[in-house]
Amino acid sequence: MATSIDGSMMRRLNKTAVFRTIYEGSPISRAEIASSLGMNKATASSLVDELIAEHFVMELGYGESRGGRKPMMLDLNKTSGYSIGIDVQITHITAALYDLSGTILHLHRDALYVRPDASAKEMLVQQLESVIRRTMALAPPSAHGIIGVGIAFPGMVNSSTGQIHYLPNLEVHDWSVHRDLVARLQIPIFVDNDANCGALAERQQRGLKQLAFINAGIGIGVGIIANGELYRGQDGISGEFGHTTIAAMGLRCSCGSYGCWEQYASERALLRYLEEGGTCHIPPFPSANFLEECVLRADAGDPHYIRAFQTVGQHIGYGLSNVINGLNPGYVIVGGNLASAARHIMNEVENVVSYRAVSVNRNVQIVIADPSTVVSGAASLVISSMLLVDVDSLADIRSV
Repeated sequence: MATSIDGSMMRRLNKTAVFRTIYEGSPISRAEIASSLGMNKATASSLVDELIAEHFVMELGYGESRGGRKPMMLDLNKTSGYSIGIDVQITHITAALYDLSGTILHLHRDALYVRPDASAKEMLVQQLESVIRRTMALAPPSAHGIIGVGIAFPGMVNSSTGQIHYLPNLEVHDWSVHRDLVARLQIPIFVDNDANCGALAERQQRGLKQLAFINAGIGIGVGIIANGELYRGQDGISGEFGHTTIAAMGLRCSCGSYGCWEQYASERALLRYLEEGGTCHIPPFPSANFLEECVLRADAGDPHYIRAFQTVGQHIGYGLSNVINGLNPGYVIVGGNLASAARHIMNEVENVVSYRAVSVNRNVQIVIADPSTVVSGAASLVISSMLLVDVDSLADIRSV
């Protein structure tokens, strides 16, 4: 059944298309926008004028002439509003303030405390509210202020509903986190899995259509870009490769199964390998600074730490070979806390993949992500869900 679109809605859609064209292709002229979109020049120019009046777009000055008058070039007004990206991990929360171009203005990290005798949901929502409010206060004055917050969680998240199905290492089940945070903050909130956020950021940065982003920390998750789009699966929780089995009679996992990949290739696995090697004075659970301290000891030549990292690297390689053979991604980016130990683990990762990946999968490029990749991907949820889908949605929210 055909759906009719009235003139107001058509103009709204066209306006968003014009904004997206400027966002992705600036500097650009009005004539180039009209040509790119197959749009009437007068209509394109009128929509550009609206975006300028709303401070989303600005005029840069005249460009080079191509035979006629010099065109006025347009650009994104990156300081017209700001977004916040949050990366929630088991031991810490990283928050960053971004302008509309995706440039980081402020980044800070706070330890995450969840008391055994308290509700993990309540503790999380309190700390998230506190972190978000502190980050909001850092934003310079602007026409649109904070346009939204994107949050990456380490577990099974349905981004379309804002529902967390399960955070395995925090024992959080069935939580409407979007509802709870919107009620407290009264601003747009977007949530997704942390590995998905990493994959989105890498797609945007590298322009790749096939990739797998491995987020390796306390646990392991995989974000999948297939044919240029994020693959989410039926219920929005694809990519839980950390809970695939690599040892049939293996260790019990927090998810309730046995022999899961993350039990052998994570920070917790690193801690266990150190214990098994007889290393003393290590915490019962990885702390926020645990990995940093381990890297320093390995850098100093401590054989126990070097050996433990090598073992982690081998097991990352075993699971990664399964990911590569199953997805044939062409490009693999390793992120998360363990990426900071790349110099101690990547040789083992690459060696294992070289003989366990099959055929042309051995040619897959494996690189290390920037530490801010996940938090940047979380912030990009705001732009991609609001301004690039419906640029007038921000005005709608402000008018409520």
